[in-house]
Amino acid sequence: RRLRNRGVSIVYISHFLEEVQRVADRFTVLRDGRVTGSGSVADTPTSRIIEMMVGRRLEEMFPRVPHAIGGPALCLENLSGEPIPTDVSLTLHHGEILGVAGLIGAGRTELVRTVFGLAPVRSGRIRVLAVRAPDTIDAGAAPARRLAQGIGMLSEDRKAEGLALPMSVADNITLSRLGAVGFAGLLNLRRQRDAARRWIDRLDIRTQGPEQALWHLSGGNQQKVAFARLLHHDADVLLLDEPTRGIDVGAKVQIFRLIGELAAAGRAVLFVSSYLPELLGVCDRIAVMSRGRLVAVRPAAGWSEESIMAAATGGSS
Repeated sequence: RRLRNRGVSIVYISHFLEEVQRVADRFTVLRDGRVTGSGSVADTPTSRIIEMMVGRRLEEMFPRVPHAIGGPALCLENLSGEPIPTDVSLTLHHGEILGVAGLIGAGRTELVRTVFGLAPVRSGRIRVLAVRAPDTIDAGAAPARRLAQGIGMLSEDRKAEGLALPMSVADNITLSRLGAVGFAGLLNLRRQRDAARRWIDRLDIRTQGPEQALWHLSGGNQQKVAFARLLHHDADVLLLDEPTRGIDVGAKVQIFRLIGELAAAGRAVLFVSSYLPELLGVCDRIAVMSRGRLVAVRPAAGWSEESIMAAATGGSS
């Protein structure tokens, strides 16, 4: 705003409408390489801008899929990692969407990486009660073991470590479970393509086909491919780190619905996000971290954006 007031012309590109509404005078919406609308920010309702972005009217931003919470799927007992988190005790249940909030550097991502085996455990225990690991207790394990136990992770940085962008859509979907599309230790390309097409159709991934290189897809469709990999792997516990980062509103709504469907199918979902409205709109419970420690866990209905921020900054929760 200071630059604008000095006469500087600014083109501001963002998926976050709140930012656009705060800093912009006019807007233009692009979808699939075409201009779908433009106008004055002050005179255009948010719902109308969203319609231009997704090409249809959205009945709700955070679709709720009915689901029942079952028994424990993952228990963290006084877990400490390197460098953080510290002494985290937390239970994630089958059929539950458990959100994790906190400021950048609070230990949210480090917690997920420690559980999945990408960061070392300093002390404490991890108890896995997933379908493929009925009751396994350890003090840390490699990612390969976590995958074998039915735990899948979606990284916050899909380009650097979450996906293999030069490889095909089919390769990215099936890579962690090639045995399901092979025979006698050999990869069956037809079965691989057929499996990829099933997930492409189910998740409405916009692609020219299973053989297309992933880097040609939009950010939202790349993120759907990352979800398809977890589904193809048949993960029972899903560790999702910023799953809607850098994707458009329409793709976000689809992912929110998918997370609800996964919970309805009995999957356990740990959902890390910096965007508080989506945690409040999607999750059953929300845990707040501050400076590497878990400071509070309660039902989502018992939180507000203000109370989450108060807990995250070390104030009263």
